[in-house]
Amino acid sequence: MVEIQREDRKVTNIKITRLLKKYNIETKEGLYQLIEELKQKVSAKMQRLSRYKKRQTQYYQNKLFRTQCKKFYNCLRQPNPSMKNATGKEEVENFWREMYGKKVSHNVEVCWIKDQCQQNSSTNGAQYVKKKWQNTKFLS
Repeated sequence: MVEIQREDRKVTNIKITRLLKKYNIETKEGLYQLIEELKQKVSAKMQRLSRYKKRQTQYYQNKLFRTQCKKFYNCLRQPNPSMKNATGKEEVENFWREMYGKKVSHNVEVCWIKDQCQQNSSTNGAQYVKKKWQNTKFLS
């Protein structure tokens, strides 16, 4: 992983050996498991921190709403910094045009489609009933 020159000798994989000694691991496979576990722990901590930040902003906004409504509404009117990188209307339209513009053929011979068609053929669809509003009384 890392090669370092020390006192005229080459030390290779020094980080790996340090981790193996620190966590008492015998094989490199165990090291890769450890690395994966540590990545998951870091990810969990990041999610926890994100939830904490959201909760803090919620508490701050609630307090601001109770004490200074005008300042609260002014804060809401300010542009959201996360919306600066929002995609444009044209990009969104192009994306969905590409998604729905393609003709896709599905396998019609699949058994579950045939079963569903048989179930739907036995049921009657909803009937349209024209309502006459002449005799209807509206509550006011």
